[in-house]
Formats: sequence, C-alpha cells, structure tokens
Amino acid sequence: MANRSYLYSLSNRPAAYADRPETIVGLSEWPYDVPFIYRLLMSGDPQPCASLVSDGMEDEEPGSKTRLYAISSVFEPGYARVRRFADIVRAAVAQAPAPAQASSAAVGAASAPQPASFMDRVKQMFSPQANAAPAPVPAPPAAPASDQLLAALDETLAFLDAHRDSHLLLETIELDIMSHAGEAELKACVDAEIVRCRHAGAALDALPANVDEAARALRTAVAGQAAEPLDAFHGLRLDNDFDSTRTGATERPMGLYWSDVLYFELFNRSQFEAHLQQG
Repeated sequence: MANRSYLYSLSNRPAAYADRPETIVGLSEWPYDVPFIYRLLMSGDPQPCASLVSDGMEDEEPGSKTRLYAISSVFEPGYARVRRFADIVRAAVAQAPAPAQASSAAVGAASAPQPASFMDRVKQMFSPQANAAPAPVPAPPAAPASDQLLAALDETLAFLDAHRDSHLLLETIELDIMSHAGEAELKACVDAEIVRCRHAGAALDALPANVDEAARALRTAVAGQAAEPLDAFHGLRLDNDFDSTRTGATERPMGLYWSDVLYFELFNRSQFEAHLQQG
C-alpha cells in the first residue's frame, strides 16, 4: 500500500486522540505527497493538533506511546482561496495562446483554382513550374488541452461545498514515518508542512486583485522560478497534465481528486464512544 496524505473536514480542532468531532468526513487522499490544493485549502490558520489516525506507534505500551500530530485549519478561509485560485486558473487557460494559423500564402495555394479541362491539366503538367515541389507547410502547434483541468476545478468546488464544516484535518503521519522517527522529528515534519501550507496561502494572496493580471502572473510563476512567495506555484501544470505524476509530466500535482471514502475512515464522537464500549 502506498503511504498517503489524508484530508478531512470536521467540526473541531482535536486536542487529543480521544477528542473526537461531532462530525467528520473524508475529502481526499494522495500517495507519497501533499498536493498543492491541500496546502491551499489548509492555509487558513493551520496549527498542529492531535492525530486522529492513531494514538501512537504499533506495539507501543500504554503510557509510553509516541504522541502523533496532524494539522488542523479553519475551513472557510482556505476554501475562499481555492475558489479564487480556480477563477485565476480559468483566466490563465483562456489567455493561453491559440494554435498558430496557417500562413496566408499557404492558404492561398491551397485555395487556388484547379484546371478545369483535361488539356488545361496537361498544360499545367508540362509547364516550367510543374517540377517545382511546393514548400511544405508546417502544422501549427497544438495548444495543450485544458478541458479536463477546468472540469476538475468545477468538481472540486462542488465537492468541497457539499462537504463543508468548521475545520479541516490534514494527516501526514504515513509520509513522515517514511524518513523520520521519534516524537520530536515527527513533530518537526508537521511544523514544516504547516509552513508550506501558509506559503501556499501567501502565494495566492500575493497575486494581483485583478483576475486577468493574476492569471498572467500565475502563468509566469508556474513556468519559471519566481520570487517568494510566488515560487509556491512553480512546476504546476495549467493543462490536462495537472496531476500526471505517474507519467512524469509533472512532479507537482495540483491534487484535484476527491472522495469521501478513504483508507482511514475516522470515527466521530458517537462512533468512537461506541467503539470503546464494545471493548
């Protein structure tokens, strides 16, 4: 099984493993990475909190368990940033150059009248220009397709709107234990991820207020190494390869995959208490 990051919406900021929310629902999971849209969504006041995935490492004795951390954030500010990001991406796609048009000379050659009679065709075959090969007309470059990206943005907003709650929870423990061990190191991983979440929010806020100007700035930032905080956009794809990490088309997934069925289905308060009673 791939190690993943997990994203949930819920009704509290957990102070402990047993501090269960009244409501919690899965939003998304992603293998081996934390996608950009997770960080943007988590950018509204991200803070360390207790993990709800586990109260310690496997085989640890009660009373000596490693404290595990996750990240909690407020839903609405991050969601507002995601909506604005979607608007800016749509404008950036609209600004992308259209495929080049064939030259007027090529168009004229293609549309030139053809000889009408058999004798006219024979005359053309033996004319001085008959052996002159026509210059090849290069095919105009195709603009990268973005229809799937635009559809995924629409689905993102619809899904998040249908699963709104007061808070968000980002669980990264599976990623963190791949390269770190011990409570202090794992807490440092969470703190570093919080910095990245805040950086994503700062990047969005640094774009111009005008959507078209923001779109131009975004297109520049994804294509080259921009100054902070706009460097948070570097490497994102504004076309149908927005999440194509498996093909190698991008190393920076946007993360527009949503489902309320995740590997870890976390208990809400009533489910957690019922589970404890069952022993």
